Amino acid sequence: MERYIEQLIGDIHERMQNADPPSDLWLESVSGQTDETEPEGLAYIDEYLYGEKKPIFRITGFDLNLFPPPERLNKEQQALLACELEKLLQHLNFYLDFPANYPNHLRYPFILKFWAEEHVHVSFGESHIEFCSYDEEDCPFPGYCTNCADFNASLSADNKKQHHESDEESNETD
Repeated sequence: MERYIEQLIGDIHERMQNADPPSDLWLESVSGQTDETEPEGLAYIDEYLYGEKKPIFRITGFDLNLFPPPERLNKEQQALLACELEKLLQHLNFYLDFPANYPNHLRYPFILKFWAEEHVHVSFGESHIEFCSYDEEDCPFPGYCTNCADFNASLSADNKKQHHESDEESNETD
């Protein structure tokens, strides 16, 4: 398995070196600038909103069946592949939103699940992929994530603030 993983990582590195050219929208731009405030940046927004969704395996050029199932790998192998696959995805402007302290070996199954999804491939900017539904009972990262608790605390604080402002307005009209 070690030799296979080494070859796979070599193929991933080769893919990153031979990146696809920018989309037609980008190539049609006049100045070739990469500033989101320029017309090219607006082309990026159009590309994201109206672009064709494709399976990640088609965008990356790596079929899902090339990656060993997590149960066939040890933690170190899973962590290594997860890091390399995240680098490839970031190279292609996909950023997977994991909690900062989430171990790399646990990321691997999420990446495999993501590999089967369809997304629009953008040539500029960052396309963030969330795994969280902001439901503490259905948290995909139990013990590592505070997003749900932070979100609920923020929501509660907003509700208290609105309630307090309503009370103040009521008192002023009395």
